[in-house]
Amino acid sequence: MKKILIIILLLASVSNINFAQAKEPDWNRVGDEAVALLADYLRIDTTNPPGNEIRAAQFFARLLQREGIECRTFESSPGRGNLFARLKGNGSKRALILLNHMDVVPADRRFWTADVFSGAMRDGYLYGRGALDMKSLGAAQLMTLILLKRAGVPLDRDVIFLATADEEAGGREGAGWFVRNHPELIGDAEFLLTEGSNNFIIDNRVIYYGIGATEKTPCWLRLTAKGTPGHGSVPQKNSAPSRLVRALGKLEAFQTELKVTPAVARYFRELAALQSDSESRRAYSDISAALSDPRLASFILSLPQNAALLRNTIQPTVVSIGSKTNVIDPVATAEIDCRLLPGEKPADFVAEIKRVIDDPMIEVETILAFGATESPIDTELHRVITETIRAEDASARFVHGVLAGFTDSHFFRERGIVSYGFSPFLIPSSDFSGVHGNDERIPTGAYRDGVKLLFNVTRRLCASQP
Repeated sequence: MKKILIIILLLASVSNINFAQAKEPDWNRVGDEAVALLADYLRIDTTNPPGNEIRAAQFFARLLQREGIECRTFESSPGRGNLFARLKGNGSKRALILLNHMDVVPADRRFWTADVFSGAMRDGYLYGRGALDMKSLGAAQLMTLILLKRAGVPLDRDVIFLATADEEAGGREGAGWFVRNHPELIGDAEFLLTEGSNNFIIDNRVIYYGIGATEKTPCWLRLTAKGTPGHGSVPQKNSAPSRLVRALGKLEAFQTELKVTPAVARYFRELAALQSDSESRRAYSDISAALSDPRLASFILSLPQNAALLRNTIQPTVVSIGSKTNVIDPVATAEIDCRLLPGEKPADFVAEIKRVIDDPMIEVETILAFGATESPIDTELHRVITETIRAEDASARFVHGVLAGFTDSHFFRERGIVSYGFSPFLIPSSDFSGVHGNDERIPTGAYRDGVKLLFNVTRRLCASQP
């Protein structure tokens, strides 16, 4: 009887091994499918404004229904689509959210060599607005959900796929609306993965992998100047255009205070370990001390991406001061993209802006603002990400960047969900066309490999352990 039991156990073990091998995706075939899916997705125009993300939500819904995965679409307002799908596990652990946004920023077709929404394949790249921000990650997340379902992977955690509208304009019609109106659908979530990090690759060598745990926050402002109207041939010093120009000049000359937050200090320390020259290592290893040294401070602040992490920033982006050359209009406006460091209070910053402008005839209106949020890095999700990557790259180094922009993560961090920016795509800096840039594109090889990496991270975190 004992021998029979041993034989049965051995057969079961062999069976389990074969089962695992049989269920491993055919990555060549999956890669082809993923590239075709992304190309189709890039052909859907979801430029925000106006968005029309319902088209992309319906595209996702058709694919999910074909795979037997239940999903729901929501319209926060006409045409502004959001999609929710959940792959059920046994519920022994809290859910993971794979979050992506379906809207993209406008593109000027005059400066593209490929059609903006063609999903064209050329020389190993997929072209289209959203190829980097962030339709590629959304498509990879969808493939991850589909592959888990096809393979019948037993899950300890539910996996939620959430595709939202309006991120490029602040998320109020997308993630913000969803969290506010349907908190019951995400109330059991523990972790979330979305955009908001970068990997740094030079000459096909990965210098570091990025994990984003915090970010700066927006404080978008609209300045409205009012003044004496009239004919352009008779200048008016108190005209609305003149008032606004003076205000913008004051803001351009104003230098916000240099500040080093704990997350920013950690980021520079991690960068210091990767520097090849001693001066850079010394500057980055103690950024606060370096900023008190004029020479090191000049070196650090000469890089715009460094300067943006060390102070609140002010950048005029949209200015309207007149309608005709010989007419002085009674109203002039400007929109200002301000980004605040973690820990800063928008109300205090707006008060400072008003003090700098010092003109009672200019109204300062807040268009968009919210508080900063941060996720801890001593979590199971962080461990799984690093372990999965080190299984393929034993010497992998990780950097926890502070995003100068913002994502929809804050809506979920505010509800206690640990949220990381994580890109599975290893795109060499020489191949990086730029988020929001002309001829936005992604190398298909990096995209195919990224689909596999994201699947492996998700499976490792969510699959039932023997």
